[in-house]
Amino acid sequence: MLLWLLLSLLIALAFISRAVLSAEQEFDMLGERLSEQLNQKLLVNQTILDSYAAFSMLNAQHAGEQELLFVQQMAERYPQLVSLERIERVRAQDVPSWHRAMQASLGSDFHLHAYTRQGQAPLTAMPVQAEYYPVVSILPMNPTVRPLLGTELSVDERFRRALQEAQHFGRTAMSAAFSLREGYRGHLLLQPLNTSSVLLRGQLADQFVALVLRTDYLRPANTALPVGLSLSLRARGPGSQGLEPYVTIQGQSHGWLDTLGFPRLRLERAVGNDSQPLLLQLDWQLGWYLLSGFERSVILWQSLLLLVLLGLGLRFYCGQLTKQQRRENHLFHLANHDRLTGLANRNLFYDRLQHAISRLKRSDRRLAVLFLDLDRFKPVNDRFGHAVGDKVLQLIAARILAVMRNEDTVARLGGDEFVLLMEDVESNREADRVVERLKHAIQQPYEVDGHTVLLGVSIGIAYYPQDGMLIEELLDVADRKMYGDKAPAIERH
Repeated sequence: MLLWLLLSLLIALAFISRAVLSAEQEFDMLGERLSEQLNQKLLVNQTILDSYAAFSMLNAQHAGEQELLFVQQMAERYPQLVSLERIERVRAQDVPSWHRAMQASLGSDFHLHAYTRQGQAPLTAMPVQAEYYPVVSILPMNPTVRPLLGTELSVDERFRRALQEAQHFGRTAMSAAFSLREGYRGHLLLQPLNTSSVLLRGQLADQFVALVLRTDYLRPANTALPVGLSLSLRARGPGSQGLEPYVTIQGQSHGWLDTLGFPRLRLERAVGNDSQPLLLQLDWQLGWYLLSGFERSVILWQSLLLLVLLGLGLRFYCGQLTKQQRRENHLFHLANHDRLTGLANRNLFYDRLQHAISRLKRSDRRLAVLFLDLDRFKPVNDRFGHAVGDKVLQLIAARILAVMRNEDTVARLGGDEFVLLMEDVESNREADRVVERLKHAIQQPYEVDGHTVLLGVSIGIAYYPQDGMLIEELLDVADRKMYGDKAPAIERH
């Protein structure tokens, strides 16, 4: 079973490795495509802003049908564009006069305030600071965005960083993402209007142009993301830690069984430039879903086929092992048992007697060796033939086994001689009773092939350790006692 599991695992790993290699290549190509796509989108946004900045510097009046036409064309061509804005830098001492001029131009409801979403109350008082950066123009104008006129950007951390970068470096800067009054998320792309006189004198810009862009425009377009892939697009560079990502796409989650054996792929790519520094992060947890139904079927069928083949091989091996074991057992039986009667032979008897003596040396028990010799057996072979004699010996062996205990050893030394080993003998009387039963059993008539055979038996007993400490000593004592038992029988006949 362990071998089958190991081989099945190797088969599955082969398919997994192929799928992972293909997924890694797809992952790298996807990262390249998304990076290129994002760079194109950021370039488009920069081009829109540059165009608006150029138009603004040419149109000194900041109003008129030409600007409205320009904004209308931009909005129709670029769906990510929410609005185009103008921002002024107003020094604190100029705020009262500037405020009166703006109310005269835009209406008495114009006032300086922080950015608020629709339904939120504006700040009652602005913080005191050296200068302010309010929004003075929003196009296209509609009732939803009109309250944003006068929004002071520098009091909001999301816009302050972009303003500082634009002023300090004199280039385009990108704000953090924020919630628009329209209900979706957006971000600000702003640029200072650096006229030639401003640049020559090294002064700070007094005017800015900005785009309010939909952040979801940065999401991958016309690119099907693989199952389980997560995407995040966030700001990079100093001060970007802790900012919310511009785009987050959470891939489908899977259980640990669905992803068992598969790695997780991660990729980070810097996109954009110093003006729009973004970091694209991709995270893809691979899983079994990478394999097609056909590939899973192949793994399953190969595993089942392997199980069948291993089962057949194991069965064949077990069969061969059983045959080998049977041959070894048969050879052992032939080497240690008498072929005619199936009893133990001299070798096995000596081995068991030696083990019995070794065990008794560690206890107070004793054993008995019984030597049996048949009386009047030779005339049976002479009169009825060896075939009948052999059958008689087999019957005698069966009668002896019936009398003896299972733990006793019965052996045939050859011819009509038998020897018995009785272990754990408590007294001589116990062995004498066994001798009586043996004689009674052996001396019963034998009916073989229509012949009636009557035999006698002589039995001698030797005890360990009283009659000897060695095997040969015990057998010699038993043999002498057997002849002592045979003499009276001869005299009776």
